[in-house]
Amino acid sequence: MTLLYKNDFIEILREKNQFYINSLSKGYSMEMFNEVLKSFPMIKVTSFMTIRNVIYNAPRGPEPFGEERERISLKVSDDKLKAYMTLYVYDEELKAENRLELVKEILSALTKEGIVFGINTKLLAGPLESGVEYVIAEGIPPVNGTDAEVKMYEIAELRPKVIDENNVNHYELNLINHVKAGDWLGERKDPTPGTPGKSVTGKVIPAIPGRNIPLLYDRKSVKEIYENGVTTLISRKNGAVYYRGDTIGVYDYLEIKGDIDFSTGNIDFDGYMSVKGTVEDNFSVIASNDIEILGEYGIGAADKISSREGNIYIKGGIAGRNKAVVRCKKNLYVKFLSDITVECEGNVYVGFYCMNSNVRAKQLIVESPKGRIIGGKIDVDIKVSAAEIGNKSESRTFIKVRGFDRNELKLELDRTMQELEENKKEIVRIRQSLQVYSNVGTSNLTKEQFEEYEDLKNSYAERKDMIKELEFKCKSINEYLKTPGEGAVIAKTRIYPKVRIEIKNRKEEVTQSSPMITYYYKDNEIKTM
Repeated sequence: MTLLYKNDFIEILREKNQFYINSLSKGYSMEMFNEVLKSFPMIKVTSFMTIRNVIYNAPRGPEPFGEERERISLKVSDDKLKAYMTLYVYDEELKAENRLELVKEILSALTKEGIVFGINTKLLAGPLESGVEYVIAEGIPPVNGTDAEVKMYEIAELRPKVIDENNVNHYELNLINHVKAGDWLGERKDPTPGTPGKSVTGKVIPAIPGRNIPLLYDRKSVKEIYENGVTTLISRKNGAVYYRGDTIGVYDYLEIKGDIDFSTGNIDFDGYMSVKGTVEDNFSVIASNDIEILGEYGIGAADKISSREGNIYIKGGIAGRNKAVVRCKKNLYVKFLSDITVECEGNVYVGFYCMNSNVRAKQLIVESPKGRIIGGKIDVDIKVSAAEIGNKSESRTFIKVRGFDRNELKLELDRTMQELEENKKEIVRIRQSLQVYSNVGTSNLTKEQFEEYEDLKNSYAERKDMIKELEFKCKSINEYLKTPGEGAVIAKTRIYPKVRIEIKNRKEEVTQSSPMITYYYKDNEIKTM
């Protein structure tokens, strides 16, 4: 054995790649021995227990306690982008005047390990310490491609605007989203392939290309144009924009630039309809989708205005002279109602007043801070709300709220939310399948695969429609649950005598004027607050 170190208490010896400790007398400690080890960075301790036993049971030994480390320890990260170096050499070798031979040894070790790219040569010329880990080489990480960027035509939420100032009042709403042939409907920027990187071993690291996102559109009414990496969707015709799921299309749209009168006759149209003027007395307008009538002065004793599946917006209001009938599947938005019958499966939103009218709907909301309900028969499921109900002249006004079961409505909300979550999970699965086809490219699909792709798109659209309906239902139920009790009549400013209120078959006659009052049903009776 070769003697490396000796003092009055211990000896450190070496035989080939093994290191031994021999204790001569008691009085030495582990801390003292650790200080000595700092002068021998090449020793890797394999048994601290052996050192302890030999020191504290002196005299004893020699016994093996360590082995020789690699002078230059190298390791590469799992992603191959970094190489780490730890030196186990004498401090004398790290001095600048002695560094040349060590640097040659380091470079040789790097080459032997295949570390050939991104070597930090400046590190080798700077201060180095034994036992410290350094980053000796860095590769270039790949830059993954960006996903396709998609922008689509946005359909805003229906929110009517009440304007009442300077003796001018308006009830504004953008109900139908009109487009002309050639109008922009959406676009997609191509995904980028990304930039490959390089590992410390010199190998190319491929980048992950960006995902392509399918553009879903109705090919009969929308077409795509590709130019300079951008696919643009444009309308093939004049019409009204709609979405079926995420699939955009342009529905047939009929625009009447004037009035509905003898020049046009009665109209029954399968699509969206916009009337720039009015509907003359005794004429009717029927459409399968949304209807907007934009004449400033509204309509009078028209025969019938009906939307089989959509909303109706009448900018100028209706003075129906006890003849006109309005029916719609969804909501009615109107500046005012007077002497008219309304049958609506959704809500009726009135800008300023509802007078002497018969209304059957989910809710009746008069939106102006000065809004009024005077006379007529109101029959709703959930709530009636206006600033004033009745008037000083004590016009007879009937308001019936059929009411609801709050517990049952909460259960229905839970069922709807559960159904919504199930559909969201299913649509994620369908979207992943669509992505596979999109990455392959539809031009590369067989006939059978293309048919499967089209079926998936239809399923996706159906699920998306279902999700929208369920989300709308959840939102509506949450709004209904905000209603006081289980049905309410809300007079935000005042209610007058001769108003009869019925909520869930409980009746109450208003006999005196009351400010800011809400009637609601709870515990089998009508209460106020």
